[in-house]
Amino acid sequence: MVLVTGGTGLVGAHLIYQLISSGVQVRALKRESSDIEKTRFAFAFYGEKGVQSFEKIEWVNGDLLDYDSLCIAIDGVDRVYHTGALVSFNPSLKDDMMEVNEAGTANLVNACLEKGISKFCFVSSIATLGNSKSGETIDEFSYWQGGKDHSAYSISKFRAEMEVWRATKEGLSAVIVNPSVIVGPGDWNQGSPKIIKTVYKGLKFYTPGGTGFVDVRDVVKGMVQLMDSSLENERFILNGANISYQSFFSQVAGALKVKAPSIKAKKHLIGLAWRFEKIRNKIFGTEPLITKDSARTSLKTTRYSGKFIQEKLDFEYTPIEKTIVDTANYFLKTN
Repeated sequence: MVLVTGGTGLVGAHLIYQLISSGVQVRALKRESSDIEKTRFAFAFYGEKGVQSFEKIEWVNGDLLDYDSLCIAIDGVDRVYHTGALVSFNPSLKDDMMEVNEAGTANLVNACLEKGISKFCFVSSIATLGNSKSGETIDEFSYWQGGKDHSAYSISKFRAEMEVWRATKEGLSAVIVNPSVIVGPGDWNQGSPKIIKTVYKGLKFYTPGGTGFVDVRDVVKGMVQLMDSSLENERFILNGANISYQSFFSQVAGALKVKAPSIKAKKHLIGLAWRFEKIRNKIFGTEPLITKDSARTSLKTTRYSGKFIQEKLDFEYTPIEKTIVDTANYFLKTN
C-alpha cells in the first residue's frame, strides 16, 4: 500500500488515478474539511474507468501539522508520495506556507523514518532552483541563490526540500521532482487550471516572459517510474516544453475557440496592477489576482531542462500541444 498526501490537489488526484489504474492500493491523506469531489472530478477526465476507480481510494483524515495523525496514516504503508502543499503567491500567507510546507514536510519525513518507509517521493517546484541570470537553461545542478527575488512560496518549498535531504542523511530513501508549470484538468477556480478558465473568460493581456510547462500526466508518470526504479536521493526536473506566455495563452485560446490575448502588458502596467491588487486585498481581504512576486515572474523568461530523467529512465513527454487540447476539451465539456 502507498500513502498519497494532497489527494484533492491537481497532482495528487491524477497520481492516485495512475496508481489505482495500475493495481496499486492507495490510502489518501486529507484534512477533515477537504472536498474529495475535486478528486472525483479529475478522475472523470479518464472516462468510465476513472469514475469506477474513484471508489477504490481509502481516505484517511489527518494533517501535516499533526504528527500523530501522520503516524496513523502511514501505519501499514510501504511508500509515500508527498504532493500536499499550500500554494500561493500571496505574501500575506507566508507564515502559513512556512508552517504547512516546511514544518509539515519535516513531520512527514520524521514519521516515515520512524515507521521504516522504504521510499519517499516529494513534489517540489522549479521555484526552488537557481535563477537564470544570463539566459542559461536551468537544470538539476542549478542551485538556489540568496537574495530578495524569491517568493514566500519558493522559500517554503526550498526549506521543505532541505527537510527531505536531511531525512536522506538519516536513512530515508527519497526522490524529489521539480515540475515546471503543470497543465491539466482540475479545479478550474484555483492553481494552474484557473489559467484555462481565465483565457476562456476573455483574457486581453499577455506578459512578455516565458517559462516551462509540463503535462500533469507526465508528472505523475515520472513520479511512479522513479519510485519503481532503483534511483534514490536525487532530484529530477519535469519539464515538457519552454514557451512564451504569449504562445501558451494563444494555444489555449485556440483550443477553447476564443479570442487570444492581444495586448502586451508592459512593466509599468504590471506594476500598477499588482499595487492595485495589494490595496484591494488590504481593504476587502480578497485574494489578489496578481502580486509583486507573480508580476516579477511574469516578466522573466526562464528555460528549464527536463532531460535528466530521460537519461535515467525510459521516459517521454507529452507534446504540450496535445496537453493543451486535452485540457481545453475537458474544460469545455464540464462548463
